[in-house]
Amino acid sequence: MTKKNTSYPKRKRQSKKHFRLLIFLTLLIISGSSYFYYAVIYRGKHEPEPVETSTSTQPLYSLKSRRDWLSLTPKLKAAAFNGRAAEIDYGTYVIPGLAATQTQIFGQKNSSDICTSMTPQGLAVTEDYLLVSAYCHSGTHNSVIYVIDKKNHTFVKELVLRNKSHVGGLAYDPIHQNIWISGMSRGIPQVNAITLEQLESYSFQESYQPLVYSQSYDLYAITRTSFITYHDNALYVGYFTQNTASVLEEYDIAEDGTLITQFSSDMPDMVDSFTPIALPSDMRVITEQAQGVAFYENKILFSHSYGIFPSTIQIFNNNTFQKLLEKENAESSIYLPEKLEQIYVDGEDLYVLFESAAYSYRVSSLIKMDRILKLNLKTLLT
Repeated sequence: MTKKNTSYPKRKRQSKKHFRLLIFLTLLIISGSSYFYYAVIYRGKHEPEPVETSTSTQPLYSLKSRRDWLSLTPKLKAAAFNGRAAEIDYGTYVIPGLAATQTQIFGQKNSSDICTSMTPQGLAVTEDYLLVSAYCHSGTHNSVIYVIDKKNHTFVKELVLRNKSHVGGLAYDPIHQNIWISGMSRGIPQVNAITLEQLESYSFQESYQPLVYSQSYDLYAITRTSFITYHDNALYVGYFTQNTASVLEEYDIAEDGTLITQFSSDMPDMVDSFTPIALPSDMRVITEQAQGVAFYENKILFSHSYGIFPSTIQIFNNNTFQKLLEKENAESSIYLPEKLEQIYVDGEDLYVLFESAAYSYRVSSLIKMDRILKLNLKTLLT
């Protein structure tokens, strides 16, 4: 009697199993690659056709849905919404222009166009307004600043800037009533300013001309002007790094509202006039992936975010002798949803801005925050 050979059917079954696994993994890789290409690369370089003819003002998502998402972070939700039921939209502000922004194609002056890929970056708060800067993610259009009425939460207008800079930071000097704007020119980091009077009198629709700065300064002591803020008669400037430590520099403001400068006539591209160069008076080392900075009482707060990972606010004691403001020296860290950008202190509130609802990030973001949140600092820091 011969013994039946069962090894061949067994090997055949294993081969089929391995083949199905290979097919599954191949399809998974193709699907993942296709999703990544569409969500990150394609949407980052292309804009959808606009369906609006002016800057959009409606939210992309309901307030209830955003409040429900923040239930994942109870402390953050409490700081944002507790005690704010009587305020408009629980104290939140809809970010304008996420669906459509009236601006112009870069290089085409005396014209108007609609951008659908504006990405929020900078945030500042004045006595009467919230200001949000944004850049065209596809690189097609001029950057803008949205002006929002602080009291009634309505969109006022957009300020069209003269270039397509990243405009990662805004700051407001309440003493001299200047709005400071981070930028880049000729490959050189800059800070620029407009007056509050300029902001209120400007209308893009009147002449389709970009806004003219009242002050501009080159900053040769720093790599980029990724974010800025104002504190105690000084401008603080920092730059974003992905994996290495960065710096925060202090630039003193003179009595007339200008920055302390020196002039140089021997720098490249300076043919027709001298260029003012602002000089830092102090510098501190900070943790990588910084997106914004703010001061509150004796604290200094940094926002940090990168990619799809949760954001953090790192809190330090604001001691002038402490020059290393790195993560391991922080008093505490607070976790927030991904893609947190600039933060800004106004009284007892911390305003926080996210870029996750911008067209280029809308698909790849878990929590898409299309509103500026106003966080009670007493609740947040306890």
